[in-house]
Amino acid sequence: MSEWISVLAVFWLLWAVDGARLAPGRSFTLTGGGMAGSLRWWPWRRVRVRFSRLSLPGLAPGSWRLPVAEVPVSLSPIGISNQPAGAAGRPGEPPVIAQAWRWEEIREVGLAGGWVFVNGVRFAPDTGHLTPRELLALAGTTGEERERRLRALLQRWFRPTQLRRRVRVLIGRTRTPAGLNAVTLAGLVGISAYVAGDVAAWIPTRWSEGAVVALPWFLLGLLVIHLGAVILAGRALRRLRPVRPQKRGANLLSALLLPPQALRLRALAGDGFFPVMHPLAAIVALGRPRQVEEWAFNVVADLRWPLAPENGSPLDREIAGWFRAELERRVAALLDGVGLRSEGLLAPPVPDGPASCRYCPRCRDQFGSGPAVCPNGVTLLPLDRR
Repeated sequence: MSEWISVLAVFWLLWAVDGARLAPGRSFTLTGGGMAGSLRWWPWRRVRVRFSRLSLPGLAPGSWRLPVAEVPVSLSPIGISNQPAGAAGRPGEPPVIAQAWRWEEIREVGLAGGWVFVNGVRFAPDTGHLTPRELLALAGTTGEERERRLRALLQRWFRPTQLRRRVRVLIGRTRTPAGLNAVTLAGLVGISAYVAGDVAAWIPTRWSEGAVVALPWFLLGLLVIHLGAVILAGRALRRLRPVRPQKRGANLLSALLLPPQALRLRALAGDGFFPVMHPLAAIVALGRPRQVEEWAFNVVADLRWPLAPENGSPLDREIAGWFRAELERRVAALLDGVGLRSEGLLAPPVPDGPASCRYCPRCRDQFGSGPAVCPNGVTLLPLDRR
């Protein structure tokens, strides 16, 4: 059965690279699993959080994937800038050229190549947090109405309950396709182990001959299961209405023709199904307490001690100041729901050694008695040695 080794090797290679995405910048990818749709199961408590340019799906057939980008802009009633605030990831990725526009200066907004263009100038990455239509609508309003719309937009990014509900719905709607995927994957793992381990040499001849005869029929059975899973996934897509741009139909057709792509139908069905969120809201909704604390510290520290852009303007700083204040209120309310306080997250660290007497409140690096500011320009604070 050595002729099957190359076939299986190609299959597993295609399966391994399926779903891998390389983004132009770092972003978050949350992956989790679960074969049940019940609230009692809480499958998202096993979530993995990855901050990288490379987005990878989960290994299990029942896994889902949630890509979450940082908010690439700052907003205020007077204008918009491409300087982010409240970033959860480290290191951050500030814009190469800081830009800020007053609302009355904005005449046209477009999308091209994954970027938002304002007045024909490349402005910020297109992450879905603010669509061109919404941006133009904000530019067309004034006064209290614009401020009301801005606050409603920010509130939309902090809805962990809605995200939990959508994860639960996705798991429930795709329970059968994911189960069939698991059966197919288990069968293929068994075949691969049999062929790669040369099990035929260790069993009686009549058994190995029977396995040779049965293998095509076994593969035919897996093919039938594959077709059933794809059909059921297609039916599930009709009930899982997307809220973001997606290519689920084309991807499902590709999975039908190329079985290695059809072993993660739940992740495929989740494409475009989850709303745009602030990364911290997604982690609070789906992550474990340790993950929440880790990324919440980054957000709070970035709001309290932002890194000033090298070529920022007074308008840029004014916009970012209003935006940080609004974000900080929403972050505080979000953390309050899980029993965390900003001041507790920002508590001084335990000294690394006798020479440590100051620390950076933004990155928590510790220093001796020499410098007064960290390399990023943040004023150092004294360590508590009591």
